[in-house]
Amino acid sequence: MKTYRYRLYPTEEQESLMSRTFGCVRLVYNHLLDFRTKAYKRRKETADYYKCNEFLMKLKEVFPFLKDVNSQSLQSANRNLDAAFRNFFGKPGKVGYPKFKKRNGRQSFQCPQNVKADHTTQSVYLPRIGWVPCVFHRRFEGRIKTVTVTQEPSGRYFASISAETPPELPKPERKVESADDVIGIDVGITTYAVCSDNTEYENPRHLSKYERRMKRLQKSVSRKKKGSKNRKKAGRKLARCHEKIADKRKDNAEKISADIAGKNQAAVAVEDLNIKGMTRNHHLAKSINDASWGYFTMRLKTKCERNGMRFVKVPRFFASSQTCSACGYKNPEVKDLSVRNWICPVCGMEHDRDRTASINIQKKGYELSVPVDGGEFKPVETVTVDDRAKAPKKHTVDEAGIVLELPQEAPCL
Repeated sequence: MKTYRYRLYPTEEQESLMSRTFGCVRLVYNHLLDFRTKAYKRRKETADYYKCNEFLMKLKEVFPFLKDVNSQSLQSANRNLDAAFRNFFGKPGKVGYPKFKKRNGRQSFQCPQNVKADHTTQSVYLPRIGWVPCVFHRRFEGRIKTVTVTQEPSGRYFASISAETPPELPKPERKVESADDVIGIDVGITTYAVCSDNTEYENPRHLSKYERRMKRLQKSVSRKKKGSKNRKKAGRKLARCHEKIADKRKDNAEKISADIAGKNQAAVAVEDLNIKGMTRNHHLAKSINDASWGYFTMRLKTKCERNGMRFVKVPRFFASSQTCSACGYKNPEVKDLSVRNWICPVCGMEHDRDRTASINIQKKGYELSVPVDGGEFKPVETVTVDDRAKAPKKHTVDEAGIVLELPQEAPCL
């Protein structure tokens, strides 16, 4: 299953039909969410998917205009709500309680059946809407399963086509024979990414380039009367500015990740950064969010796996910038981010902070990716800050090559 995203250019009549569908799907979703919430609060009952289906039939009697839109789109709203509740109960603490959908902002509806695509005429057929002009910048193959139509806050329309494609044969995994077969990557703000093979990628700083324009557009929105058409127009211009920044940010991450994953190495090592914790620094939060390291590492991992490369995450508590890549001495003074260059007091080697970090990440990535005792490679799971408190502490004793793990609360013998 693969999903392809294409730009739609609907006519005014089709825009009106889509707007009606967006509104009906939003109304059904919000009423079903209210129904499930009140059923539990008042009667301690769990309204499952089937009870919500019965309630949906009653909604169609109360609101006859719901029959004017595609019924499958309304059913999809019920399925999406049910999935949201399953995620809420299945991942406690990680997924929040489902929220009501707003009229303003990003809108969407799904068409799981009776959808067609024509590459020749560059159009997509949607039930109750018709053939909508579409730009197929790349072809897709396979049977269409679902089409999700989305309207961005700026007013742009997109169609995300999920198609059943034949499974791709995985490329043979490359062997890691030495540290040179691993690329170490150190991400940063001054330089976006520094690789152990001396490749550097500059940080384009898209947000800073559009910051003045964003402030001007925000002032323009705040000066307009609430609820007026002029305020909506100004809001769309501001939303388009935000989308431009996001598009450029994603494009930069896609290009860099594709370039790294296309190299002739066997593995890629990246530091497992605590981005959420780093953004608590108010002086760097804006720059860190603008760099979008999380999206970059996610796309890099996908492309590495596609090309048969191992993707290794180095533990976040590994002092990559403070450790001398020649002798292994750890310099605590380099903790200060203002120290960009330093000399090792032990061996006298000169270090560039980012370059040294990439080499140390390369070496650590090689250690984590080499099979132990001739066995198969197993990815190393790093422990996050939140998980450290939950994980039981262990004392390790190494005697004659035998490793014994004793729990901290072992009974006295």
